[in-house]
Amino acid sequence: MEIGVTGTPGTGKSTVSSHLDGKIVDIRDYLEEKSLGEVNENGEIEVDIEELMKNAPEEPVDNNLILEGHMAHFLDLDYCIVLRCRPDVLRERLEERDYSDEKIRENVESEAMDVILSQTVQSQKKVFEVDTTEKSVEEVVEEIRSAIENKEVKYGVVDWTEFL
Repeated sequence: MEIGVTGTPGTGKSTVSSHLDGKIVDIRDYLEEKSLGEVNENGEIEVDIEELMKNAPEEPVDNNLILEGHMAHFLDLDYCIVLRCRPDVLRERLEERDYSDEKIRENVESEAMDVILSQTVQSQKKVFEVDTTEKSVEEVVEEIRSAIENKEVKYGVVDWTEFL
């Protein structure tokens, strides 16, 4: 099964993915390895989504493929997890990573406006949204495992409009 773990930077994608069962592919690393994107002056990878879709990682025969990254939802997935984080907490996480003020603002606004969730719902059949703000990694992972096992679809449950 191909499972995407997506969300705004700082929502917990890498941490949560590392606790899921399956082969993990970090989309950013994959793009660099396959020369599918160009790094701009801000250190961000600019990628042609069509090219990424044509060159997507192959699913292992006997295991899940966990595709982790804020572009994972553009791929053809069996299941897509969207991690969310309250914008004020997200701001703190990004500040700890030394993101520029502009990048922090862009990502916090994106999270508040549900940008990645909206894109995911438009492109994926099975979407499961998780608010990671006040949950431990173990709680988030257990929620995801249960959702996958029960083929649960859940989105539109997080509302950050008060932060706009």
